[in-house]
Amino acid sequence: MVTRRDQRARIGVSVVFAVCGAAFATWAARVPEVQGQAGVDTGQLAVALFGLAAGSVVALALSGSVIVKVGSRTGALSGAVLLCACLPLAAFAAGPASLTCVLFLLGAGNSLLDVSMNAHAARVEAAYGRAVFAGFHAFWNVGGLVGAGAAAALAALRVPVSLHFAVAGAVLCGIGVVAVTTGFYTGPDHGQGGAALVLPGRALVPLGAIAFCGFLAEGTVNDWSAVYLTEVTGAPSGIASLGYFAFSTAMIAVRLVADRVAGVSGAVVLMRVAAVVAATGFGVTVLAGEPVLGIIGFAVVGLGVSAIVPLAWSTAAKTCPESPGQAISAVAACGYLGFLVGPVFIGGLAGAFGLSRALLAVVLFCAAVFALAPAVRGHDRVRSE
Repeated sequence: MVTRRDQRARIGVSVVFAVCGAAFATWAARVPEVQGQAGVDTGQLAVALFGLAAGSVVALALSGSVIVKVGSRTGALSGAVLLCACLPLAAFAAGPASLTCVLFLLGAGNSLLDVSMNAHAARVEAAYGRAVFAGFHAFWNVGGLVGAGAAAALAALRVPVSLHFAVAGAVLCGIGVVAVTTGFYTGPDHGQGGAALVLPGRALVPLGAIAFCGFLAEGTVNDWSAVYLTEVTGAPSGIASLGYFAFSTAMIAVRLVADRVAGVSGAVVLMRVAAVVAATGFGVTVLAGEPVLGIIGFAVVGLGVSAIVPLAWSTAAKTCPESPGQAISAVAACGYLGFLVGPVFIGGLAGAFGLSRALLAVVLFCAAVFALAPAVRGHDRVRSE
């Protein structure tokens, strides 16, 4: 039976997901201003962004062990504070070295928060006795849209990035701390206090591959949708930005109902449908060759990929009920590798064969998700708290 305590935990985790999305989108939306404030050129910015990726990877590798020792509640609290504190630090960074160090910490805070809040989301789902995982990810997208929208509005009003990041960091940190301390469960997690270093089981390998493919598709749209609409379809910059907006909006819509759909159809069927829909979206985008249909295609991609990662992460937690935090950490590491590698992979293909053919290559990764779909059969199991 779902108690008020469970409902409060669900709200708290949802808020933290939104904080995470908003904080990272706040940073990403004003990168050019941060670059100018820090006085770094394009090459130095690339090194600093590598620091961001390195911090993310290192934290992903360690987050599972951290959660085993201190629990997902403490992990989420630490990650939220670190992520939000790094926002103003990034705005005040001077020179490439300090910016790289700050972005390393920002990436680490984001990953620690990400894994911790997903581990706690698995705990909430277990208490509910039914799928609620995808709904949490919808709030991450909502936070991202709010953060990016606020950043765009403040940039248009010429609000200094230092003021924006200082206020945003303080507000988001306060919201995150309150959400964790008043909403999250206080008892130990499943597996807390066990061995800190455990090799992932073979059952997690296909889930990691699914997460890799899903994040690769998301990263491709994130980094290349506006470029494709501008360079291939001839859309003006204002219209080109609608591709990612349509993609994100579609993801939110599906993630709000994906748990119920999975409960009716089963996770395997939903995963296969998601893969087909995502592949169809990329096909529509590439074959359209004009802005409106291209935007519609990216929206269809969003409808498809929206369920892939939540299903993989939720299944990972249920596959390893003795240590769900470590399971999610392992699968998340594979996913974020796809998010980092995907845009670079597409860029290489675009240079050799053109951007349209490069985007079509993502269809192959959607086909891999379809083939690996039986790996999420464990998602339909109910795990007791």
